[in-house]
Amino acid sequence: MMDRARVAIRLGARKVTRRFGPVVANDQIDLAVAPGTIHAIVGGNGAGKSTLMRILQGVDQPDEGSVILDDAPVRLTGPADAFARGIGMVHQEFMLAPNLTLLENLILAREPVGRGGLIDWRVAQAEADRLAALAGVALDWRVKVADAPVHQRQILEILRLLYRGADVLILDEPTAVLAPAQVTELIALMRRLKAEGRTILFISHKLDEVMSVADVITVIRVGRVVATTTPAQTDKAQLAQLMVGEAVAMAKVAPYSRPPGAPLFSARGLVARDGRGLKRLGPIDLDIFAGEIVGIAGVAGNGQDELVASAAGLGAIAEGAISFGGRDFTRAPASRFRAAGISYLSADRSEEGLCLTASISDNFIAGREQESPFSRGGFLRLKMINAGAENALAKLSVRYGRLTDAVRSLSGGNQQRVAIARELERGPRLLVAAQPTRGVDIVGIAFIHEQIAAFRDRGGAVLLVSEELEEILTLSDRIVGLYGGQVTGQLLRSEASVEKVGRLMLGQKAA
Repeated sequence: MMDRARVAIRLGARKVTRRFGPVVANDQIDLAVAPGTIHAIVGGNGAGKSTLMRILQGVDQPDEGSVILDDAPVRLTGPADAFARGIGMVHQEFMLAPNLTLLENLILAREPVGRGGLIDWRVAQAEADRLAALAGVALDWRVKVADAPVHQRQILEILRLLYRGADVLILDEPTAVLAPAQVTELIALMRRLKAEGRTILFISHKLDEVMSVADVITVIRVGRVVATTTPAQTDKAQLAQLMVGEAVAMAKVAPYSRPPGAPLFSARGLVARDGRGLKRLGPIDLDIFAGEIVGIAGVAGNGQDELVASAAGLGAIAEGAISFGGRDFTRAPASRFRAAGISYLSADRSEEGLCLTASISDNFIAGREQESPFSRGGFLRLKMINAGAENALAKLSVRYGRLTDAVRSLSGGNQQRVAIARELERGPRLLVAAQPTRGVDIVGIAFIHEQIAAFRDRGGAVLLVSEELEEILTLSDRIVGLYGGQVTGQLLRSEASVEKVGRLMLGQKAA
């Protein structure tokens, strides 16, 4: 058995290049992850992080160069081969069976078998308890995954890798859906695993977390490694500049004072249910005034989806009432919501916000095909459509080839800009923005924040739902906590802090 105390590189890459046609996704990448360290990988959209991780997992093969494992070049034939060598990955999308318990998910496909070929549940429970103790966490192994809090699902994914023998853990944006206290818990777990000799690759765009937990930071830009540094040698501003090649200016939101007059949007006693008929939201009361951004802070699954659907006219309201502009919209169809001036930026860009196979111009006019100036006498006016699209996309600095190109040809950040351009070009009064910067790099985030702030400054109202606490704190004039479908309190931006908002997200009082 290899003595890893003498190994310099537990996992890495040497001159790895990967091409997809004319696009060079990875260009001569060198990476050296030392055993028993937390090594962060940061970079913008399209930087090549995902391609590199696929190569380190054996999912993809380099065109040139080698994967390095325990100081030696290797060829990983697939994820099973990588796992057999101790390499496992926790993806952004959980790979769990929702209708099975935490314990059943832990041992799935690796069940301990006793006499008669039956699962030995006593052994399974003992191993689960051992891993939980090792990780310093407490889990109710009888709970189904569907009913478990999101941070426990994240921890379970890590424990599954440990149960299967992994000692190199690749964590892809593991804190994206966690509240601050849960982030602290996960970071503590990462540190404990490191202390036990595990090696962790931490992919994240949250630079505060990277600076707090990483031993080494590798920055990738446009497929190349542009820096390998340590938290002691750098700071957040320098990391951001390395990621994008220029200084990044964040949006500035003017000081808040409540706009005069009646609220533009009101919900009273609002109750909403999910697709299975289960109550997920309410009853809640909520007001949004013209000229303000109301941020909803909550861990995923606490009623945000149902609130967004109700505000955008896309979900049936079980109880209570909604009004917009002083008129009752409780039973109004989605078309009336949009006609009244409510725009909706979906959290699910690929499935709901855009049609990826349709052209950029078709996505731009989606929902407005029969409106002037894009249509006359039942016929589309292509020149007007193209002119309108070019003008709107130029305002948002969208980078594209031709308007006839499929929108899927754009980077994630540019796809999001297309969706925002479409929604803002309608001249709305209220923008319902759900996860507006999900999957967007640091430059795209700054730009999108700027557009939302500018819309608010023009007198627009914004309902902002985000799992990014920094986004909520940066943009919101008022912050409303949501937990278990209930409003837990609200804070003005001048009163808010990470700790106070974090408590609201966990169902506690802010003070």
